Amino acid sequence: MKSHLRQSLLGALTVILAAGAPVGAQDPGSELQSWRTPGWSFTPGITVGSVYDSNIALASAPASTQTTQGDQLLEVEPSGQLEYFSPRTEFSSGYRGYLRHYQDFDQLNGFDQQINASVRRLVTRRLTFFSHDNYADVPTTDDLQLNGVPFRRIGSKMNSATAGIDARLSKYTDLSVQYENTWIRFDRPELFLTDGWVNGVRGELTRRLNDRLSVGGEYGMRFANLNEGTHQVLFQDTGGILHYRAARGTTLSLASGVSHLNDRLVLVTRTGPYIRANLTQDVVRATVGASFERMYVPSFSFGGSTQSQELRGFVRMPLDKNRLYVQGSAAWRRSDPFIANELQLDTIWVRSTLGYSATRWLRVEGFHAFTRQDSIVTGGEINRQRIGAQVIVSQPVRIQ
Repeated sequence: MKSHLRQSLLGALTVILAAGAPVGAQDPGSELQSWRTPGWSFTPGITVGSVYDSNIALASAPASTQTTQGDQLLEVEPSGQLEYFSPRTEFSSGYRGYLRHYQDFDQLNGFDQQINASVRRLVTRRLTFFSHDNYADVPTTDDLQLNGVPFRRIGSKMNSATAGIDARLSKYTDLSVQYENTWIRFDRPELFLTDGWVNGVRGELTRRLNDRLSVGGEYGMRFANLNEGTHQVLFQDTGGILHYRAARGTTLSLASGVSHLNDRLVLVTRTGPYIRANLTQDVVRATVGASFERMYVPSFSFGGSTQSQELRGFVRMPLDKNRLYVQGSAAWRRSDPFIANELQLDTIWVRSTLGYSATRWLRVEGFHAFTRQDSIVTGGEINRQRIGAQVIVSQPVRIQ
């Protein structure tokens, strides 16, 4: 079991570190492209695809067979995107539905939805307001990529919202403040899963030493209210931050400091270091990047809080650069719970898309999504692969 985990982790790290490797950035059914048309525009679309799901029950493989039950399914995805662009305002909102029809197990048929909206407004020459909101209704927990949540075929609803400001206080001093709210609900109660929400605020004050380098400090606070208010956890982070923009499209961000958590249910406090690192590189006709994070985080499972280590990477090739394109991402996460009887989780996500833009309004894509979770106990390894092909029709319409 552990040898399989090491092999998968090495594969994910290879994807992350190889700038030219095509790894997918999105779930099957990629987002509509933004054409950034000035003024108002609307882009209707529909995607039709055939997918093979290797583990429809999202369960561990029995020791006797070492295989899981798979099935072929048809997916139809209606979508729409409303956008507005001006010199001072950027607004975008989108909707995508997922109609699933399984060939043999029709009891798994269903309809899922994702909705998103974002706005960025230059209020004054020194002040910018921004806001983002994402809602997802999905049939399995592996699609959510939530920290500390075991893989289950349980319908889940999640909403994540962010709002804040970027301000230039002086010629060399910048301030960024944002508020975040995340809530999740599961369709049926589970022993190791809990509904709840997390509120958080984060502030960053930096001083620009030159055109490329900024240094400063940050403070963040998150309050998790879980299991109908019976479990409350407070997280606080204080540290320093560095931003560096090198020549040729390289962007680097580093942050490090001290995290403190206070779990009011079990009356436990913990203090430890945290670190974040992000690196992005623009290359010819593509953007690649990698990030690492180690910190205390809320968990929508029985324990309520974990120490998380996470490594991510991505490759993106915009459609307007080439007819043939790749999009992809890979991630590895280890969740170490603070409660002794809760399971440690090692989780891997790898998603890839290879597409061809036949015309401005027609695309053909092949995609692959792989997920693995190992709870480090006998029979605790879950593997799932989804492989398929799809045709995407979308055409932006300018609204006068």
